[in-house]
Amino acid sequence: MSTTITGGCQCGAVRYESAGEPIVGAICHCDNCKKFSGTGHAVNMVVPAEDFTVTGALSTYSYKSEAGSDMVRYFCPVCGSPVYGHGSGNPAAVVLRVGGFDDPGVFEARVSLFTPLAAPWDMIDAGTAHFDAMPPPKKE
Repeated sequence: MSTTITGGCQCGAVRYESAGEPIVGAICHCDNCKKFSGTGHAVNMVVPAEDFTVTGALSTYSYKSEAGSDMVRYFCPVCGSPVYGHGSGNPAAVVLRVGGFDDPGVFEARVSLFTPLAAPWDMIDAGTAHFDAMPPPKKE
């Protein structure tokens, strides 16, 4: 079974589609996600990279994760909306920013990451599995 997710940036210059089954819905409270989202956490859907397509010009920001992976964030150079990211630690996956979904109702949170770093005013979803850091990707 697959789920088609479509979305894009605020101004419409960037559009994307993911035609595969989502891997996991995650809420991340790490300091990096808080800064790029401009709030207490980021809401992300991890999808297979092989099923992901994007159109439109993108700008990037590259950095090293706490675990040492090379990370890249992609955003619209026109409106600045965060669109997606990926990292060398799991190159088979793309991390979509749920705020850009055409139908954000397809998102289901399964995990909350970096919960000790959550701001005191930010609620941690009690219905998710909680992790103190990033768990390693599942091995098939």
